Amino acid sequence: MTCIALVNKMLRLSIAPELGAGIADFSVLGPSGFYYPMMRRAAPEETNASLLGSFIMAPWANRIAGAKFVFEGREIALRVNTADGTAQHGDVRKRPWKIVRQDSASVTLAYESKDHADSNWAWKYACEAEYVLEDSALVVSLRVRNLDAAPFPTGCGHHPYFSRRLWDDRDVIELRAPVSGRYPLKAACAIGPAAPDDLSRRLANLATIPDEHIDTVFAGFGGTAELRWPSSGVTLRMKASSSMNHLVLFAPHANGKSGTPLPFIAVEPQTQVNDAFNLGARGVKGTGTIVLNPGEEMLTECRFAVGT
Repeated sequence: MTCIALVNKMLRLSIAPELGAGIADFSVLGPSGFYYPMMRRAAPEETNASLLGSFIMAPWANRIAGAKFVFEGREIALRVNTADGTAQHGDVRKRPWKIVRQDSASVTLAYESKDHADSNWAWKYACEAEYVLEDSALVVSLRVRNLDAAPFPTGCGHHPYFSRRLWDDRDVIELRAPVSGRYPLKAACAIGPAAPDDLSRRLANLATIPDEHIDTVFAGFGGTAELRWPSSGVTLRMKASSSMNHLVLFAPHANGKSGTPLPFIAVEPQTQVNDAFNLGARGVKGTGTIVLNPGEEMLTECRFAVGT
């Protein structure tokens, strides 16, 4: 895995162009001059984009049930790419991206579906991702552009895995991410409108994650989230574009739901709910799908600011 490295006095960032322009390392300077991974650090020889610190989801986010949906009266059939029979996490995370420009504090990468004969989308499109490393923040901008002659529905998101601990083993990560409600799920796909519940209300205040396997999606995300490593004394504040009004929380346990917590959680801002295309077709409002006409683009931004 060949990476692009950006580093300053506080933060270190590595981007993997060949693995979907994903984040291989996002670390903060800690005691004794070591950089500690805030996002899960990928192995140097990693070839699986799903094992990065974060990856990009486009031209849809999360899952499409049965890898099928209907748009403007036409059934769109995609390739299944998971064991559960869905089309998952878009079609750019395992693709090579091209470096457009780079300097000491930023890098811009691009992807075009026309360069891939096996593109898993029915329309032509392009993506552009820009990573900017500021003194105490990482800013990620993502564009999805319609290059086709016809409109298409779209969504996008980011899938960052945050370390449960930094340099102090006593860390128990805390999360605040105000949302309006939680979607009912079947096989990780939304099957009805979101409604308030205990977990969605818990996220209104900075608190530890419940000690259970969690893989769920929320509506009404206001774009702001806060992660806190209390014993290390570090806080990460996320600020996402207003269109990224859905949030996935993934707090996995080893060996499925019965094991111990894995050393990371995922807090994923995305524009649409899981299976948004099919859920919207069933009459559920606010699923987050955006229709792009030919030549139009969707631009999102996500800022990760690091402080105390």
